[in-house]
Amino acid sequence: MKLEELVKAIDARILQPGRRGITEITRVFAGDKMSALLQQAGPGTLLVTSLAATQLACVAELMDCPAICLVDGSDPEPDLLEAAARGETAVLICPHDMFETCGRLHRRIYGVNPGRT
Repeated sequence: MKLEELVKAIDARILQPGRRGITEITRVFAGDKMSALLQQAGPGTLLVTSLAATQLACVAELMDCPAICLVDGSDPEPDLLEAAARGETAVLICPHDMFETCGRLHRRIYGVNPGRT
């Protein structure tokens, strides 16, 4: 799925555009432990987290993740945006909490509404 579609679905704004052209997201992983993010990150992965530290951009670049989504309207450190720009990693800010953000992503990706048949 295109990153731009997911941005609209979660009411996010893009602080750092990342790679040029169309960015495809093939997987989403949400977590707040750096070790879990590192373990689950990979090409095509959108990392969803409330961590806003510079090391997050390093994880994304190392694991070839195209984008990071910070939840709860978290303000990233300026160093995070600089590191993300160097690694061509998109940085999104979502106003919703982790639960709401993941629910919206799930509905957009799978086209289902939890609890409904």
